Amino acid sequence: QDLFSELYCRSTLLPAQGPPPSIKMNATMLPSGLLLDLEGQGQTYERLSDEEETSQGPSTGKVGRALLVASSIGACGMMALATAPEEQPLESLSRVAVASVELTSAAPKAMGQFVFELVSLVVMTSIFLYGAIKHGWAGFTYVSKMQGLPAPSFFGLISVMILYGGPLLVLYGAATTQPLAAIAGAILDLIWLLLATVLGHALPLKKCEGMEATRHSQAIQGNVSLMGFHIFLIGMQLALITKHTPIVGHFSASCNQMAFAVKEAGLCLAVYIWLKQFVQMGASGFAGVAGYFGIPSPKLMGLGAALTLLVGSLALLAAPFGAKDLTFVSAFASVLGAASLIAFMLFATIFGHIFPMKKSDDAAEKGFQMNCIMRNDSIIGGLMFIIVLNAPYLL
Repeated sequence: QDLFSELYCRSTLLPAQGPPPSIKMNATMLPSGLLLDLEGQGQTYERLSDEEETSQGPSTGKVGRALLVASSIGACGMMALATAPEEQPLESLSRVAVASVELTSAAPKAMGQFVFELVSLVVMTSIFLYGAIKHGWAGFTYVSKMQGLPAPSFFGLISVMILYGGPLLVLYGAATTQPLAAIAGAILDLIWLLLATVLGHALPLKKCEGMEATRHSQAIQGNVSLMGFHIFLIGMQLALITKHTPIVGHFSASCNQMAFAVKEAGLCLAVYIWLKQFVQMGASGFAGVAGYFGIPSPKLMGLGAALTLLVGSLALLAAPFGAKDLTFVSAFASVLGAASLIAFMLFATIFGHIFPMKKSDDAAEKGFQMNCIMRNDSIIGGLMFIIVLNAPYLL
């Protein structure tokens, strides 16, 4: 109904020439990825006043918005014909088409972004679903018993509930534009990551050395990166909280103000793994790894890997600071940084984990490599999520 009224108003108020008039719209109609680059399209939009936003009520979800935009075109055209009898039919329909071009173009974009956003979140949370399916209640009960926890069956059940509940809440919140659900799911994932990092890697790291210590250290870095992407997701959802959001609606302004700082903190943790690898290994270290796996031109590949980590990480960290005044530049930096890091992660996963897993006959080694693959897969999902959020600004 909001979109219908807006299209109709624009079709009747749009002047024959010149820029379209300023239109007030409900801010909650925008997707979480800031789908509509309103400023870049030459259209000025004003945020609704408190009274106007309250009278309109909460907006529909992303799929609903896309379908409403598409179905409103014909209805607004018929309305324009009925209310403007002095105009020729073709001229009247042309006015409707011009008036609705920005909003109607959002329909395929909204649907595409909706699908890709969910896909990226599925990939990002895949490590939790994999753990729940692989180990199940019995497996986590055994792990709880080995950790010396009281009531291991209870903690095993809680573990499975967290591993299933976190991703499902994240996906439900993203699919229905319910920020509290997505935040709750991300918090559950963070709790599990923190426990798994401390109990499964940080404490054992103090008691081992050599290759085993290196593997625990790498697992900690990967988990910290995953924590960062979940904190970034929480920041994105804080920006979507409005006064219509249950429970926290009265604090919507504070939540919106916190969003940027939370997102940037998440990005700092997310890129920690790559900046640390750049400092520790450098071009020569990566050249040695490339030579070990028989990759052609190891020195060139080592230099490329080091630069990829540095430039990609810094681009992700710096991009949000230009989001307001340099939208295209900010989006380009985010997409470029995330895409370059995805390329690095794919190479690292294929040569560092998939190939060794196929060559190994040891079940424990295969299990370790599979865990590394799933962790890298989830990190790639976090990078995909950043691309999905920023790609519409480049189209």
